[in-house]
Amino acid sequence: MDLEEILKERAKIFDRALTGNLTSRDPEIFYDALRWIPLSGGKRLRPILAMLSCEAVGSVPEATIPFGIALEYLHNSTLIHDDIIDKDRWRRGLQTTHEKFGVPFAILAGDALIGETYRMLSYMAPPELKSVTYKEIIRSIADAAKNFYEGEALDVVFADRSDVTIPQYMIMIEKKTAQLYYLAGKGGALIGKGNRKQVENLAQYGTLFGLMFQIKDDLLNILTEQLILGKQMIGSDILNGKRTLMLIHALSEVHENDKNKMMSVVGNENANQQEVLEVINLFKKYGSIDYAQKKLEEFSEKAKSCLDIMDSSESKEILIALADYSVTRLY
Repeated sequence: MDLEEILKERAKIFDRALTGNLTSRDPEIFYDALRWIPLSGGKRLRPILAMLSCEAVGSVPEATIPFGIALEYLHNSTLIHDDIIDKDRWRRGLQTTHEKFGVPFAILAGDALIGETYRMLSYMAPPELKSVTYKEIIRSIADAAKNFYEGEALDVVFADRSDVTIPQYMIMIEKKTAQLYYLAGKGGALIGKGNRKQVENLAQYGTLFGLMFQIKDDLLNILTEQLILGKQMIGSDILNGKRTLMLIHALSEVHENDKNKMMSVVGNENANQQEVLEVINLFKKYGSIDYAQKKLEEFSEKAKSCLDIMDSSESKEILIALADYSVTRLY
């Protein structure tokens, strides 16, 4: 199975629909800001997961397109606001929205995308879906948004702490990163008219996939193999003081001298590449990278077990391959 080719083909289906829903109007600068991140590309894994979940319970993927667009609007609104909070300058190889258009227009674009989320959801209203199903999806979207902002707030709070525990980190990334994957799995199964157990299992699959996605992103940020992919610097999370699974694990194991050395670099934007590499070597020394990799493998097996109740199908096989991909992907 050529998973990457399958994902690209699925993304094309979705991208055609997304582009048609983001037409420009006056004021032009506002709509340019609104379209900047959503049309900049990305893996489109959330809508693809919704499609696959819908198919896995026996329905057609096209039924999830309005829901998938809503997910992307909500996701991209959080990216715009997250970039402002983190003062990030680049995303997907492009300037972030606030860098290109200014903070006021970035805030407005992020807010407007939340409105667009609910506009897209209106296309699924009864009689397109049963009233009870539609209400559950709307409530789930609202809950996911609230949980995301709680997770974002925890991320901000944790940046100033060196006593964050692994369970606290897991709660944070479940709220901040995994919520929309949970929603993709749950919503896709609901739209596909899956039974309650199928809905619960695909929602759980989505949560585990989201946890894996964040941990793998954290790992990719520090692995020297990233130099092969043309990255000019590795370890930006270390420079930014981001609390990752590797850092939290290392802090729980590290000797005092190594801890002082580590924390003199973490959050120090003036640290050089060699100092960052020394911190990464400490992660290796204390088994923190291995620990994160084992967590990925553990979550991958749990995610695949969520699919045991699904009938055999191409979509089920793709979901299994996606769980493996989360462990092995290089970007």
